[in-house]
Amino acid sequence: MDLVLYEKMSSEALQKISTLLKDDLSPERVRDIKDQLTKQKSTVEYQLNKESSKYYGNVEKSLSLLNLSQKSVKDIQGRLQDVNQLSHKNKTAISRYDIIFSATKIYEKIDMTSSIYDKISSFNELVIKIDQTLDQEMAEDALDTGCPSLLHIHYMLTTARDFQDQMLAMSLVSTDDVQRTVLKLFSQMNQLVSKFDKLLESLVYDLVEIVRSEQISLAIRFFKILTLEESEDLKINAIRNILKKKEIELDRTAIKKLPSRNSVPQQNATEYPTSKGIYEEILSGTITTRTQSRGYRNFFFNKVKQSVRDMFVEVRNEYQGEKRFDVLNNLDWVFNELLMIKEHLTKYCPPHWDIFGEYFELYYQELHSLVSELVESEPETLIILDILDYDKRFQETLVKDFGFSKKEKRSIIGDKQKEQLFADYLSMILVKMSEWIGNLEKAEFEVFLERKTPPHVDSEGLLYLDGTRTCFQMFTQQAEVAAGSSQAKILVGVINRFCDLLKQRQKKWMQMIEVDVQKLLRFNHRDEDAPEPDSSEQCPGGLVEYIVAVANDQMKAADYSVAISSKYGKLVTKTYERAITQDIEEALDGFAEVAKFCSNELIKIIFADLASPFSEIFSKAWYSGSQAQQIADTLYEYLVEIKSQMNSVVFASLLEIVVEETILSFISALKYEHSFRNKNNKFLDC
Repeated sequence: MDLVLYEKMSSEALQKISTLLKDDLSPERVRDIKDQLTKQKSTVEYQLNKESSKYYGNVEKSLSLLNLSQKSVKDIQGRLQDVNQLSHKNKTAISRYDIIFSATKIYEKIDMTSSIYDKISSFNELVIKIDQTLDQEMAEDALDTGCPSLLHIHYMLTTARDFQDQMLAMSLVSTDDVQRTVLKLFSQMNQLVSKFDKLLESLVYDLVEIVRSEQISLAIRFFKILTLEESEDLKINAIRNILKKKEIELDRTAIKKLPSRNSVPQQNATEYPTSKGIYEEILSGTITTRTQSRGYRNFFFNKVKQSVRDMFVEVRNEYQGEKRFDVLNNLDWVFNELLMIKEHLTKYCPPHWDIFGEYFELYYQELHSLVSELVESEPETLIILDILDYDKRFQETLVKDFGFSKKEKRSIIGDKQKEQLFADYLSMILVKMSEWIGNLEKAEFEVFLERKTPPHVDSEGLLYLDGTRTCFQMFTQQAEVAAGSSQAKILVGVINRFCDLLKQRQKKWMQMIEVDVQKLLRFNHRDEDAPEPDSSEQCPGGLVEYIVAVANDQMKAADYSVAISSKYGKLVTKTYERAITQDIEEALDGFAEVAKFCSNELIKIIFADLASPFSEIFSKAWYSGSQAQQIADTLYEYLVEIKSQMNSVVFASLLEIVVEETILSFISALKYEHSFRNKNNKFLDC
């Protein structure tokens, strides 16, 4: 392998030299190449020596460490052997070692028995003292007294409970008589524990008030007790788990040693750790306090949950019936409570408990439930806006006062319910607005059809009807309410639905005007011999003035609409502003269409009056009559009267149509069978 590698390297070197000599074979060139190769060789050798030294040092260091480790292992093995030999020598050196060892164990048991006896003798006195101290603390308000004996009570009660746990565990491996005696001895303990738990519960309920009233010492002592309880629970749980694994392993080993031929495996119903195992750990001194966890951390959080729930029960009791929606304006205390917890209570509580997060979740769930109940009670439109407004303030407060990010903040009613509220509000507004405009249309259409009085006249002498102004007052009022809700979707939705109603109203006006114009034309051109039409066919006077008023109202409506678009479009984002602008522009197109329609209907009325003179154009009567003058006078009379009453923009449009219609009507007269008199230029003169 080395020979092949050497030959390969030699071949590559010769090839490189051949390449260098390819272009120039002079002696000078050969010397230069030789010097160049010598320098490269020196550089390569230096780098190779450097790397070799480096790796050699690492290998040498590693071998040294390996030798040292091997030596250390041998030393440890030797010391362990010395310990075993010393132990063996001590046992054999002391005569009757087993007897002395057994005597020592007996002495320890006698000492433990004596200690147990002393504790039993004084136990009743301890119970009485705990009970009295508890009664004293519970008789007064902890917010006033600061509960000075709290730690002392906990210490005495913990001592009693530890003793109870150990005695109960030891009695389980004894006779029934011993067990009954032990139960009798500790018969009052449940009552004491219950009293202490009630004291802690009262402190949990007043915890925020304790901090608010600056009872700092009480808060520290309270959480010191809970922290100690958590620590002791973790310790005993760890011991029990170790003991459990140990006992299970011993049982498995014992089972393997039993004969297995024709044996049927039995289900092991043993609970680990066993009473015997606990008993032995107590004797060995491994367990010196409690024998099982007491769960005061869970107790604390359960009571916190119950306290928050009880607060909201009181809120519901206070705000019920007709007052239930008033609660939305009286929930600021929730933010005050959470702020007190975040800024003060967290200082005294173990950080890993995340007490603010726990409290926040509890308050959030209760608030969500409360607001959801309001949503499900089918509130009125204003209440819906109040709910949405509260939800928005809730989210803003989370970001501003509690440091939530925009991604972390949450809606108090949930996104789905919020969308449903939007839909419910807009549906209700649509129903109400439809009802309002329906009543308005009924009244103004009745005025239009009866025409008992002339239309109103403004300061400029222009005719108008009341309906449009009233309609946009309603429109503006609802838009103002929606804008006050700070909910862009609501505002855009209200404008959208009102614009739809305006477009429907525009169509109804055109239908109404068209029907009455046709009725007027039929009435004016009925046969003189025809019987008098009934009341349904009669057409009250003043139709022209009312059509002019309706046309003027369209221009006012357009101005109102533009003002609404300009005012409320600025309150929302560009996307919503475009939606508002689009709805208003569609409504504006409708107003322009109605105004033009009014002009066209006026044209029908005007030129219906001119049907007779236009039909005589180019006839025999034309040459000797005054039809052209009659047409001009009639148009002048109509236009002069209308001009003073009509909006100038609409009148300009009307005037264009009059000119077009006049020319078309004049030319249309050619369709009749007329004779053209060319004698003496009579036709041209006429």
